[in-house]
Amino acid sequence: MSLRLAMALCAVLALGNFASAVVMAEEQGQYRSRIMLTPEGEWSKGAELTVEELERQLGSIEDAYTKSSAGRHLARHYVERKEYDKAIDFYQQALAAGGLSPVANREMLRELAQVYLLRKDYASAAQSLQQALALDLVADATDYLLLARAQHELKRYVEVVATLDRMQAAGLALDAQQMQQALALYYHAGAFAQCEALLTRLLELQPQEPRHWHLLASVYLQQNKKKQALDQLTLAREKRVPFTEQDILLLASLQSVNDNPYGAAEVLDDALSRGEVPASGTNYRKLFEFWMRAREPQRAQSALQQAARLSGDIQLYLYLAQLQGEQQDFQGMRQTMLAACAAPLPDTVVGRANVLLGISQFKLGDDAGARRSFINATLVGGVNAEAGQWLRFMNAAPTTVEEAGRVAGICHGARDQRLAVADGAPGAAPSEDLPAPASAAPAAVVAIKTVPPQRLYFADYDKPLSELVNSLRASVASLAVSLTKSGGSVDGPLQIHFQGDPGSADTGMTVQLALPFRGAASGSGRFRAKTTAPFKCAYQLIAGSGDELRRGFADLARSVGAAQYELTGEGRLVITESDNSAAPSYELQLGIR
Repeated sequence: MSLRLAMALCAVLALGNFASAVVMAEEQGQYRSRIMLTPEGEWSKGAELTVEELERQLGSIEDAYTKSSAGRHLARHYVERKEYDKAIDFYQQALAAGGLSPVANREMLRELAQVYLLRKDYASAAQSLQQALALDLVADATDYLLLARAQHELKRYVEVVATLDRMQAAGLALDAQQMQQALALYYHAGAFAQCEALLTRLLELQPQEPRHWHLLASVYLQQNKKKQALDQLTLAREKRVPFTEQDILLLASLQSVNDNPYGAAEVLDDALSRGEVPASGTNYRKLFEFWMRAREPQRAQSALQQAARLSGDIQLYLYLAQLQGEQQDFQGMRQTMLAACAAPLPDTVVGRANVLLGISQFKLGDDAGARRSFINATLVGGVNAEAGQWLRFMNAAPTTVEEAGRVAGICHGARDQRLAVADGAPGAAPSEDLPAPASAAPAAVVAIKTVPPQRLYFADYDKPLSELVNSLRASVASLAVSLTKSGGSVDGPLQIHFQGDPGSADTGMTVQLALPFRGAASGSGRFRAKTTAPFKCAYQLIAGSGDELRRGFADLARSVGAAQYELTGEGRLVITESDNSAAPSYELQLGIR
């Protein structure tokens, strides 16, 4: 035997002795398997030759211990070189020689299984791990978890559950990471009862981990335990566990399906006011449905107004108008239909829109306008019978040949004739087809909406409104810096709130500069945080500053009075655009009742 080969075998023997000592330590929970690295530099060239000679001489080694140790050494060498086929061959030779202890054999079987997993040979990996578990040794949770993973990749889900159940029955102590591995495997295999038990233990170990709270609720739902899922999420909410938008919507839906629509509406309404879910048409439609089931028509109507405005869904406008009619709010019903019919309608809803508009016109004394709208509705299939009943009820004059020729009115389709609003819409000339009713003075058309609750970070200012508008930069900067330092972030356009008459010389007004925000800001010093109530207002867009704003507010106030609304004295100025290259754009808002 050459000197070099003798040195290699000595190294292998030393490695075997070292491995035996390390494996003994592993039984005490201290062993971590390692793959031998080939050293770099000139010495590595000699080592490479030694490995080659050792590989050639392996078949002639008769001592079982030496042969197994040499085979394992070569297997680890080829794993490091990512030559997995050779590594597998030497692992199998080492195991076949039977020269090492059961503990060392188990370690080799684990390493062999991991090589198979790297090659995605999951069946061979499972076989190696089953051999490891069959050894007469104290069971190890790692072996069960690796075996279950291989079975999962083979889509043998029944075997996955059986393997993990054996691990649980063995009473092996699992750390949090191992429990999470078992949880993932159980969950994908559909063993939700076992997931429930594991998540309960994980929550005891890691009560601040949001994933455990929400996943346990999901596991309850998978078992159709809706009440337990609701209780779980409710408790998580009370403990201030972080919720995503989907988590909040799930909590609200669970309240509803557990026969508590009022609770569902409160959850979603609160989340919208805090900015935890976006103020979208979809979310306000959900809120509307919850309030309707809770028999809260006023709140339902307010939510539906926001849903229609944000989504532009014509069906929601029609539903809102119908709801307003049922509540005898014919002025609101008319405003809704004017907004819905501002643009050409889909042909499928032209008839229904004209019926609703006609009802509001008739109830407000505009018999001529109602007659024209009902005539329009008789020309479209689906609602012509209902429209005809209204015409008979109001003893309307017979339809002329010209009127029967086409739809012509406020609510019209793309191929119909658009007629101006007869009661003074901006820029619209009175129409001879829709004369103003003789029995009542015409009402002005103003845009109405209800702004949902907002979380605002604000400060009071003594400056007049026009002066504050013309020197916003410094004031906004200090407000935004304070908001950021207190843990919040901006969540909407800058606003100015005031009490008083904005059309006056700005004397005697209380003015606040406010930023919508999200986060946990609470305010400090002159800066404070608040949540506003829903704000019903008339509004219009305007560009300019100073005198233009005063005139804009004065014109809006006159329109509100002409439309027979009462001002509350509260107003807002929302800065919708502040590009330095152009005049700022604003939305003027005046509170009404």
